[in-house]
Amino acid sequence: MSGGTKCLNKLWIRVQKCNQPNIRVNTQKLKRIVEIARFFTSSSIVLGLSTALVVCFSATLYGIAVSPLILLATFLSTIAVYSLNKITDTAEDSINKPEQTVTRRAYYLSLSIISFSGSIIIGIIQGCATFLLLLTPLFIGIVYSVKFSKSFPRLKEILGVKSVLVAFSWAFTGALLPTFTTVIAAEKIILVFIYILIHTFVGTVLFDTLDIYGDNISNVKTIPIQLGKYGTRQLLLIVNSMLLLWISFCIASGLFISYLPAMMFGTLYSYALIMYFTKTEGKRLHAELFIDGEWLPFIAVLRLLIR
Repeated sequence: MSGGTKCLNKLWIRVQKCNQPNIRVNTQKLKRIVEIARFFTSSSIVLGLSTALVVCFSATLYGIAVSPLILLATFLSTIAVYSLNKITDTAEDSINKPEQTVTRRAYYLSLSIISFSGSIIIGIIQGCATFLLLLTPLFIGIVYSVKFSKSFPRLKEILGVKSVLVAFSWAFTGALLPTFTTVIAAEKIILVFIYILIHTFVGTVLFDTLDIYGDNISNVKTIPIQLGKYGTRQLLLIVNSMLLLWISFCIASGLFISYLPAMMFGTLYSYALIMYFTKTEGKRLHAELFIDGEWLPFIAVLRLLIR
């Protein structure tokens, strides 16, 4: 080995040694970021923000402003429902999400009661219609998660019911909450309801693809268990393609024209999620960030179109 080569080898070894502390620091930072992300997803904060963004989405399409109190009530209502869901779904979550089941049931029960109380107080302040509508997610959450009799299964144990009810709850509250202060054409409300329903249904079923093992053991009948990943992908591609018909109808009727690029972005985003999470063994954290948090980039694109 020549003297020049020896010098280069020594220099490379020194560079590697110098970089080791930086690598350790970067690894620690990455772990810290992952921990923060897990906190926001496991505590349902991301879901709460998403439901508030769904209300913003509807209000934007209606061309009206929405009260910050309404957004807060929606956020709290979601936290309450999904915290309660963590209590009723302990069996399947211990398999599907073992890292999230170490938190005590008392914690989630307290969080659910406090969040629900805050949501209801705001609902009462805002009026009877808002109050009743905010009760809808909790009512649906209890009906489909809680087993009231040993003779009858939970609704979520009936094939497809879980996904449909969750999507309906999001679409129903998201489309109607902004309409209590201003008269909105029924046609617009129905169209917004359908868009949110399809979008949320796709996301809910995609999450079920991650929970096949635990749901199967817990006797929760989901679409991915029945159809498998390939069949689920084909179904979701068909369902998501209905949004293309939705966009075509809006073009033909002259509705939401200035917002259609954002609608197309949301549709393409869902196609990407379907292909990724039904073809690969997607990580739960990825799903919680990119599926639960899908309304954030959607709203960002929508707001850019307004400027």
